[in-house]
Amino acid sequence: MTFMPTRTLSTLALAAAIVAAPLAASAANTGPADGGARHFQKTGHAWGHHGDGWLRGLDLTQAQQDQIFKIRHDQEQAVYDQKKAAKEAMRSLRELGQADTFDPAKAKQAADALGQAQGQLALLRAQTQSQIRAVLTPDQRQKLAERHTRHMGDKGGKGGMKS
Repeated sequence: MTFMPTRTLSTLALAAAIVAAPLAASAANTGPADGGARHFQKTGHAWGHHGDGWLRGLDLTQAQQDQIFKIRHDQEQAVYDQKKAAKEAMRSLRELGQADTFDPAKAKQAADALGQAQGQLALLRAQTQSQIRAVLTPDQRQKLAERHTRHMGDKGGKGGMKS
């Protein structure tokens, strides 16, 4: 066994603690192992997704929360696939832009793929929003309409309501 001065051991212990702290924090923040269902049930927001702010304050019933979770869950694979396609197209465009020689045909193909993926994502968002609105009661939809009108007034008629 090799003798190590106390100072070296203390330094190693400190270094290990510095490396382990972010890993422990990351593990603590990963959330429940049930894919976010517990978070959804506590907050009424699928996956804790920021885009679900439009559902806040609607006093969703447990049955509505379950239906909305299922709608989101059913769309999950399609959303994942389109985000993956968009990311790949973006990577291709970036590489083509940084290449020594620019290939306009390949760049057009990558740009078209990016546009198609983003268009599909927009379509999925609209479809999901429509399915979720169908779960709401007339009173809840009225609340949304009033909130939208107020929001548009706050913006001076510019822009749109975040979904």
